[in-house]
Amino acid sequence: MKKLSKILIACLTFESCHAELVAHYPLDTDALDATGNGYDGEIQGGTVTYGQDGANANTSSSASFPDNGHIDIPFNETLNAESFTVALWANASSTGGFASPITSRDDVGGGTSTHGFILYNDNGGNWNFWTGDGDPGWDTMVGGPVEPNVWTHIALTFDAATDTKSIWINGSLAATETAPAQYSPNGSVEFEDLHIGSGQDDGLNFYFDGLIDDVGIWNEVLEESFIQNIMD
Repeated sequence: MKKLSKILIACLTFESCHAELVAHYPLDTDALDATGNGYDGEIQGGTVTYGQDGANANTSSSASFPDNGHIDIPFNETLNAESFTVALWANASSTGGFASPITSRDDVGGGTSTHGFILYNDNGGNWNFWTGDGDPGWDTMVGGPVEPNVWTHIALTFDAATDTKSIWINGSLAATETAPAQYSPNGSVEFEDLHIGSGQDDGLNFYFDGLIDDVGIWNEVLEESFIQNIMD
C-alpha cells in the first residue's frame, strides 16, 4: 500500500471510488492505526517483532509473528461493515494448521452460530476466506496455494448489495461467489476483537507463523484497479 496521502490521491482518480479507509496498520514499528481514527492494537499472548523486511519498497517494514503473539484491536462496529475490503501482505513460514493472518469473528456455541470473516492458511496448504451468517458452520472459499517464505498480497471483499464474496491473490481475482446467507458482521451476537496474527477461537487460536505487512480495512468493496494500485 502506498503512503496514505498517495492512497487518497489515487482514490480521487476513480469516479466510482467512494470507499473509506477506516483503519491502516503499516506494522513498521507498532500496532497503531495510521489513519488517525484511533483503532489501535496491542500485542497479546507472546512475541510480535517489528522492523522486519517489508513486502516491497513502498511498505517499508513488516512485523514477525514467531509464536503465540498476535495483535488485538478492540471491537468497533466501524471495523465490521456490511460491505468491506480487507487487504494485507502475508509471508507464511509454512503451510497448514489453519494459521490466520487476520480474523474478525464471533462464534457462538462452538460453531452453532457464526458471524464475521477469517483468512486462513489452511491444512491443505491453501489460502481460505471464511464467512459466517449466523448459521452453523462457515461458508468457505479457496483462493489458491500458499507459497511458504514468499510475500503474497491478499484482498478479501464482500458486497452486501449483491451477496458476493471474493478473494484476490496478488491483484488477480482467485475466487468469487454470489449466494444468499454468506456473511453478517462480527458483533451480531458477540463483540469480539479484530485479530492480526491469530484466528482467535476459544481454546484454538490458530496463530499465524510468519510475517505480516500493511493491513488495510475499507468500508466498501474496492475495484480491481484499486486493489492492484494498493499492492504496488
